[in-house]
This record gives sequence, structure tokens and C-alpha cells, in this order.
Amino acid sequence: MRTWAIIGGGNGGQTFAAHLAIQGERVRLFSKSQDKIDEIGKTNTITLHHGLEGAGKIEFATTDMKRVLDRADNIVIILPSTWHEMTARMIIPHLVDGQSILLLPEASCGALAFRNYMREMGCSADVVVGAGATLPYATRLIKDGEVNVFQMKNEVEIAALPATDNNRLMEAFSITEPVFIPVHSTLKTSIDNINALMHGAPSLLNVARIEADPHQDYQYYKEGVTPTICHVLEQMDQERIAIAHALGFEQRTLRQEYIDMYSCGGPENTLYELLRNCDAYDGLMAQRTLKTRYIMEDIPYSLVPISALGQIAGVPTPVIDTIIQLGRIMIGPELNEGRTAAHLGIEGMSVNDLKMLIFG
Repeated sequence: MRTWAIIGGGNGGQTFAAHLAIQGERVRLFSKSQDKIDEIGKTNTITLHHGLEGAGKIEFATTDMKRVLDRADNIVIILPSTWHEMTARMIIPHLVDGQSILLLPEASCGALAFRNYMREMGCSADVVVGAGATLPYATRLIKDGEVNVFQMKNEVEIAALPATDNNRLMEAFSITEPVFIPVHSTLKTSIDNINALMHGAPSLLNVARIEADPHQDYQYYKEGVTPTICHVLEQMDQERIAIAHALGFEQRTLRQEYIDMYSCGGPENTLYELLRNCDAYDGLMAQRTLKTRYIMEDIPYSLVPISALGQIAGVPTPVIDTIIQLGRIMIGPELNEGRTAAHLGIEGMSVNDLKMLIFG
């Protein structure tokens, strides 16, 4: 039995903690919210409904980072990427040899950022740092300690940084469910990030609907992502595929991602049809403001680093850059600059320099 420290008490963190506990793993949960900890701590049980059923008994829930990491084998960071830097700087002083860390999801280039913080803080612990492209679940809290799981994804790609640690990463995170699939590097997990495409652009392009007064609810994906918005998304998709090709690997299309992860159609279906057929998106309603993680996280921590990779690879990204700039115009200074090349420690690198860092 391994000891898991789940860092993050939101939808994903509570779901993953409960799911691991149901499978017989020893699990602790960290949250900055004392209210969450108090509520979950009443029974130390998190109950899952719908796509997954069962009650997971965790070891404890705490706001004490040192306590949750003590003798933990695996550390899983399941937080919005806007919190990654602060959380990493809380975790790094407590790391010890032999631990494995997984950012799930990393947004884009989250593992690069984590390793950069380790260098800045002088941390020499022999740890594995890995990242996944997406959460294993489409999920929403009913209340703290009780979660509605709309659907579990068929597979989640993960990789280590450097890639020479991939075998260690897979050994550490070899669990029955979710199904983690190894890929060659965190370049793949960074670019294979559909939230980068599916969150920022549809939100910005639905601004009149989101800010309508009086407000009318609509389903974010099934009603808000129209055929024309799908056309924009597929142009962004072509840019990320070109970046992947320039960096030496093939990237599946956005349409193929939906076919593989959600089994919602086949190659004959348009992106619009796939989204309409995706059962996991039933009832997922749109936000009531632009100032949600779909903009405040997924533009600066997903699109910005993908654009930075494009600059190193020599691939123009005019549509991605348009969405980044449109977000900055609409939101203003409040929109974080995000994971620029300088923030990631890759500014001025050549493709070969980047590959040496990624592959080890």
C-alpha cells in the first residue's frame, strides 16, 4: 500500500482522493480551505456518485503541508495552474529522495515550471516530476465530501521531466484506475492540452451571452460551442499540431482526442457533432462571468506557454496569439502574464536546447 498526498480539495482532488481510497490506497488530502477540511474531516469519507459509485475513506484531511507530505510516496497536485507556483514553493522545502510528483493536469509546461522552481530554491532531492495533460474525470462537487462524476476518461497521458524518469513515473503511478498511458515527454502532455483550446476561445466568443442581463443559462459545450467557434478551434488546433511536428512528434487532432477520450463518435463526425454527442458534457453549464479559470487560468497557463513553444520551434501561431491578446484586452491587467518563456527558464533556447532539457 502506497501513501498518496492529494494537494487540492476541489472537484478533481476530492474525486481522485476518493477513487484511490476505494481502490485500497492510503490517501491524505490537503486544502488551503479550513472549511473544506473541517467538513471532510467529520467522517474522513468522500462519496462518489453517477459515473463512479462508492465511498472512499481517507487517512486524514489537513491544511498542514508538512504533515500531508510526511512519508508520502506519491504527491498529486490537482489545482488550477494559477496556484501552481505558490503551491510548489510550499511543497519543495519538504521533498525527500524517492518521492514522485504528478501535476494533474499541468495545464501546459507545468512540469518545466516546477523544475525551474526547484532550481531557484536549490532543491536537490532525487524526486520524479511528472505531468498529465488532463484530469481523469469530468466532475463537479455536490458539496464537500460528496461529488458527482459525470464520466471517467478512457485514458490519461502522463510523462516525466526529464523523460529518462518515465519508467520510474509509471511504476509510481501504476494503479488500476484511472488508466495512465506513458508518452515520450512533457512536450506531448503540454501540447496535448485540450483545455487550452476549449476554454479560452469559446468563453471570449460568447461574451455577449455570458454577460447578458438578465442572464440566461446555457450548456457551455453543447450550446455555446457553435459551428463557427469550432472553425476557430480547429485553426488553433492546426497551430499546435504544427508546433508538435516541428518539435519532432505527431499530435492527434482535437477531433481524435474526443473520439479517444469520450467515445462520442468517429472520424466521420465534425468537431461540432462530437461535442453534441459527448455524454460527459450533459448539464455542464456556462459560467456567469469571464473571470473564471477558463480565462484567468487557461489563457496565461496554457495558451501562453504553447505560444512560447511555437516561438522556439519557429512556428507562427496567429490564431492562438489573437485569443491571448483578445483576453488581455477584455480582462486588462488582472489577466496574469502567465508561463512565458522567461518564467519557464527556456527563453532564448534553440529546439536542441529545449530537447536536451526535456529528454535529459
